[in-house]
Amino acid sequence: MIRVKYLPVILLVVLAAACSDTRSAKSVPDTPENRTVVAKRYLEIMKPKDMLDGVAKRVSPTLPQNDLKVFTKVMESPELEQTTHRIMLTALVKDFTVEELNAMVTFYGSPAGQSAFKKFVPYMDEIMPQIKTEVRKIAAEERKKAEPKAAPAPPAQAAPQAQPAPPAPKQPEAPPSKK
Repeated sequence: MIRVKYLPVILLVVLAAACSDTRSAKSVPDTPENRTVVAKRYLEIMKPKDMLDGVAKRVSPTLPQNDLKVFTKVMESPELEQTTHRIMLTALVKDFTVEELNAMVTFYGSPAGQSAFKKFVPYMDEIMPQIKTEVRKIAAEERKKAEPKAAPAPPAQAAPQAQPAPPAPKQPEAPPSKK
């Protein structure tokens, strides 16, 4: 379920790339070092702590009461925040170009980007149940199509008549015994 939460980020990245003016970013070479600089700027705007808080807020109500205390402690731990920051930074540098990262910084750093990001989770909550329903419906139809069709029963034929068994050969009679 948590993986679905990354979809808004991906969609907004595409939107940001399409909508932002990144002419100045084109002059910066696309190197891991430059990506790291811009990715750090992105993580100042889109803080890992905020992401973890959002996940915790959404998951907490679904947990049994006896798991909630440990879950909350883990989600609020500085170690998790630092590890999440490192993981996100590594993935951002690996997966995005300098131009894309600059577009993300520009978009998410703007009031419109911040507002759109806040609306994206409710938007996903609204559409995902409907999409899941459609996926299930189409999958059921595909399974039906894939099932082998029952072969039609062969036409009824009269059962073959049993042939009478040939008569058993006669046993020679034993010669009469002499007493």
